[in-house]
Amino acid sequence: MQGDIGMGEHRIRNIKSNPQNEDELVPKQWIEENFLNRNSPALTMAKDLNMNGNHVSYLRAPEHNHHTVTKGYADMKLSLLGGDMQGGIGMAGNRISHLGEPLHDNDALRLSFANDYYLRRDWAIWMRADLSLGGRRIRGVANPQTD
Repeated sequence: MQGDIGMGEHRIRNIKSNPQNEDELVPKQWIEENFLNRNSPALTMAKDLNMNGNHVSYLRAPEHNHHTVTKGYADMKLSLLGGDMQGGIGMAGNRISHLGEPLHDNDALRLSFANDYYLRRDWAIWMRADLSLGGRRIRGVANPQTD
């Protein structure tokens, strides 16, 4: 057959709703539910994207915060895994929060943790409990100046 089929106002009916082969006809509703219209960028995906183990390739450099980046781009900007950070972190006035208790000598700790477990040298926070010296003596104590 050569050329178009003129059907007037007639339609093809009883189309399979779930095609199995590429050459099968499908209803318009199935296409709208399973494809994005490239001419209408305002539309977004309504379901998760299942790529069956395939990868996304050929991503451009991001221009906005919500753009996707490649692993290479992220590694270049955030080279933190397995190494030491070089330089400072510009945090624009933000703070680090939700720190746990320090486990190692070089761990950061919260000021509230220090106030609870250590005596400040400026005595800004007084002792809250008895001081246990574990059987050791205090030496070099000056004469008392007040009661």
